Amino acid sequence: MHRKNLFVQSLIASLLIFCAALVSPAQKTAVAKNPLAKFEKSIEQGDYAAVERDLLNYAIQNPNDARGFELLARMRRDQKRLNEARSLYQKVLALDPSFTSAKISLAVIYFQTGNSAAALSALNEITDKDITSDALRLKLAQAFALAGDCGKAFEAVEKLGLKIKNSDALPLRAECYFEMRENQKIASLLPLANSLVRQNPAISIKFADVLTGGAMFKESADVLRAVVKTFPQNADALVSLAKAEIYLKNFANAKIHLAQASKIKTGSPDLFFVQSLLESEQGKNPESLELLEKALAAEPDSTVFLRQYVISAIRASENGKAFRTAEKLLQLNPNEPEFLYLHGAAALQNNNLNAAQNSLTKYFEIRPQDPRGCVALGLVFAAQADKLDVARRQMEKCIEINPGNTEAKYQLGLSYKAAGDTAKAIEYFEATVKDAPNYASALRDLGASYLQTGAEAKARAALEKSVALQPDDADTHFQLSRLYNIIGETELAKKHLEIFQKLKNPKKDGM
Repeated sequence: MHRKNLFVQSLIASLLIFCAALVSPAQKTAVAKNPLAKFEKSIEQGDYAAVERDLLNYAIQNPNDARGFELLARMRRDQKRLNEARSLYQKVLALDPSFTSAKISLAVIYFQTGNSAAALSALNEITDKDITSDALRLKLAQAFALAGDCGKAFEAVEKLGLKIKNSDALPLRAECYFEMRENQKIASLLPLANSLVRQNPAISIKFADVLTGGAMFKESADVLRAVVKTFPQNADALVSLAKAEIYLKNFANAKIHLAQASKIKTGSPDLFFVQSLLESEQGKNPESLELLEKALAAEPDSTVFLRQYVISAIRASENGKAFRTAEKLLQLNPNEPEFLYLHGAAALQNNNLNAAQNSLTKYFEIRPQDPRGCVALGLVFAAQADKLDVARRQMEKCIEINPGNTEAKYQLGLSYKAAGDTAKAIEYFEATVKDAPNYASALRDLGASYLQTGAEAKARAALEKSVALQPDDADTHFQLSRLYNIIGETELAKKHLEIFQKLKNPKKDGM
């Protein structure tokens, strides 16, 4: 065993010597001239290719320089290589336990990789004497806000200098108002955001992005239009404006702004991401997935990109891709409620019922009032033949929580329809369309149930309204064909049967 350890140590030493030997004398001379400032500038500009090799060589040659490892950790963090960044920040703190900026960055990575308790614990260990500048205090406040402790975040903000508190902390304040459900206070921040457009456009863009995240799309777009008007070549502003416009359903303008941004900042992962949103919101989910794959190629651990990929894959019925991506998303942050929901939904669609039940049960425990999670868990039970009663009790619970939960009523109607209890099915379908008069699928199943009981007039009204709302639904045309045959309108019956066959066999029809 001792000989094996000696061999491993010798191998590591040889590798270090080999790596060091890769640096030519000319490179050593260039790196020796204030290398850390050069590395930091390249990292801030996102030019990782220019600095990566020299920075790695510097770390090898200077194994006790915490600053070198901190820059390497920062680069890995910005590249979304979070596990590597976490290990490097731990190395930094082993070399220099008083490196406060590294402590904050490590806490953020703990949060991003699913360890919220470790994140808050690390942040709470930082004291006033550890903070040497307003910039560092702002970073601490931002980390507290990210970890969900807006009280501590505001406490840190209040200790900032007046200028940085009113300007650089602007996005953080907006984020915390959303977190604390004090949205009405956001309006008081809008004049300041607009006044900062010329002198600090980056802060105005960050603030607008927070507004977009809080569904204040119009306000966000207004701020971003002011930035673009002043700085028409600011690609970040153009991309953020396009995102707000997508949510405002202003697809034409979003497309224009993305085209402008692509000429300025070719190959940007954020650009690919927002382009994918545009495709997804227009129902072009395969195209959305292609763009997201480009974004993920650059940032494979981005939870923002992975989350959207799961959503687009579910919409595109790419069940395997959705489930595999949701698995990775959950591995990165296993306690994030939204990721639990997406994992459960993707698992259900992919028929991984145990995985779906586990994730959705956890989600429902965290958010017991959320109608999505309640119904989704009920659907998991409904998909298991031996848990039909459990499924019904779950859907009834959803209605108890929210009497206006139309989806739970609809699913109960389907369960009774499948069991042959037509009267009970009609009761729930009628309750569904009373609350949601344009719910096409519920109208279709209500019409089919009426047809089962011989109520042709009621069936006709429900089915004809359903087909008007959802003309490409094959089953509705089939039910209409049945209805028209029963009441003797054979031409209409034939017409809807032909439409049904075309919708069910589109490839055959096109041959």
